[in-house]
Amino acid sequence: MGGADFINVLYSEFLVYDPADPKWINRDRFFLDPGHMSPMLYSVLAMSGFYTMDDLKSFRQWGSITPGHPEVDVMHGIENTSGPLGQGHTMAVGAAIAERFMAARFGEWCSHKIYAFISDGGIQEEISQGAGRLAGFLGLHNLIMFYDSNDVQLSTDTDAVTDEDTAAKYRSWNWNVVEIDGTDPVAIRDALALANRETERPTLIIGKTIMGRGCVTVTGEKFEGKYSTHGQPLSKSGASYEKTIENLGGNVENPFVIFPETSGLYARRAEELKAIVAERKSAQAAWEKENPELARELHDFLCRKTSCA
Repeated sequence: MGGADFINVLYSEFLVYDPADPKWINRDRFFLDPGHMSPMLYSVLAMSGFYTMDDLKSFRQWGSITPGHPEVDVMHGIENTSGPLGQGHTMAVGAAIAERFMAARFGEWCSHKIYAFISDGGIQEEISQGAGRLAGFLGLHNLIMFYDSNDVQLSTDTDAVTDEDTAAKYRSWNWNVVEIDGTDPVAIRDALALANRETERPTLIIGKTIMGRGCVTVTGEKFEGKYSTHGQPLSKSGASYEKTIENLGGNVENPFVIFPETSGLYARRAEELKAIVAERKSAQAAWEKENPELARELHDFLCRKTSCA
């Protein structure tokens, strides 16, 4: 998947969460707009302990906890139900507004980031236009969205339906827009670091990516950037499943394998997160001790009580 490089850098280096306490209020949130890219999300969540290899193997099967389009399941790291394109964009904007409200009412100790991932189809949706304008107007600097720009959508290349300058559009809405090679981990890392330093505007990272990156035919020819690989098995798209697995360095007989360097990467991040989470939870405890009335109000909010002022 073209966006896999971004999601890997995000989860292994930037996103702050607590696998041992998935509902921790101060976690960063990630909102996936194109639900059909769920395998990309399930894979990094599995590396973080939210899913097992058997869960991944049962992807899109009846009764599975890994459906084709994710449904909200915070205990497994899924923040939003996906489906209609543009919905993840609007949910992320709403979450960013809520985060700024909480920080204003209870203090910056509870500040965190809202990340979103959107595709060519989602960025075209009218609901995304309203959400984008509002986020820019409100200056939601806590919002960082990656646009997986591969110039392909469900049944055609994007130039058959649009010639918009997305970067110019979002800049006109007061977004900080960064344009990168979306397959370059160094460029992704730099863009995310820049976005995290932004203090005035939401950030849109436009990553030029390749749909079906690494796919090949039975004769070994490249089969990338084809809309036929969108939403159906590779074997039905014109690519070869077996040859593609081999091309990506996998074993056709046993494709569900985590490479040692990948497990090491996420193991290091797990240790980093323990320290980050402990520090933030300590700050919350100190704040609650000093502000008992506000602390009660905060917990009323979280319990959805209406008794608070």
